[in-house]
Amino acid sequence: MSALSRTLVPLAVAAICLTVFVRTTAAQNPPPETVVATVNGTSITEGDLEFLYLARGVRDELKPTVRDQYIEDLIDRTLLKSFLTEQKIEASDAIVNERVQRMEKLVTREGLDFSETLASLGYSRATFREAVAQPIVWNIHARRVITDKAIATYWMQHRERFDGTEVRAAQIVKRVPKEATVEQLGVLKQQLGDLRTKIVSGEVSFADAARAESDSPSGKDGGDIGQFVYRGRMPVELTSVAFDLKPGEVSEPFQTPFGMHLLTVTKIVPGDLSLEDTRGEIFGVLSRELQKRLIVELRKNANVRKVGAK
Repeated sequence: MSALSRTLVPLAVAAICLTVFVRTTAAQNPPPETVVATVNGTSITEGDLEFLYLARGVRDELKPTVRDQYIEDLIDRTLLKSFLTEQKIEASDAIVNERVQRMEKLVTREGLDFSETLASLGYSRATFREAVAQPIVWNIHARRVITDKAIATYWMQHRERFDGTEVRAAQIVKRVPKEATVEQLGVLKQQLGDLRTKIVSGEVSFADAARAESDSPSGKDGGDIGQFVYRGRMPVELTSVAFDLKPGEVSEPFQTPFGMHLLTVTKIVPGDLSLEDTRGEIFGVLSRELQKRLIVELRKNANVRKVGAK
């Protein structure tokens, strides 16, 4: 059984959601033991998939759209579990037991039997305990690999993303049609590319172009979307572009979940947080990057088979 949670929070959400699943939808889903993929001989089941839906709060109508990606996520987690087992790293029994007990309290508070609830998703107490332990074990491994020097270097290279620096930006947005084709995306990108050329050459100001061309409500304000930090109210696809721009510079066209964008930064307000203030956050970023690189390597030699896939 692969691990199905990276942190305690999604597990807690999932535990509460189990009430709805067990009482109303169990009969409508495939049996939890149904295999959806195998990884080096280890099975990934519908129960694994359903638990991941619950942990991430996926509504029933959205499950078909994310199913393939979530199976891929479970494949990654299965590979990661095997790797960590080979490293012979063990999580503290006290920490794992405490987190499992929290989950049990959440489930029993809803009037359900914890063991029966786990069984409805193809879990035993032992395999559920493994799921809780995996992110703890990964954290131990990451702390062995990620050095203080690596954290300090990343801080110097990306300081503005962590020290509280704020940028003020303006955007021009073109809506992307639902299920847009590659050709449609190309047309939108070309339109914004042509518009960028006019802005950079001085033929039109960014603000005037936003008022005339942007599909976003911010267009009426010349595209202004206010001031923001790297991680906050704005999608990271946008902030990652904004924090690489100098004041007055105009980005190349790029896509976010909200559409195709052009972006310019109008102001930068330096932050005052130190490395020590943000060390934990930087470690988290480096840990995720480490895990992504490791999974790429593990997949190269993995025997993966998705059931029903051609």
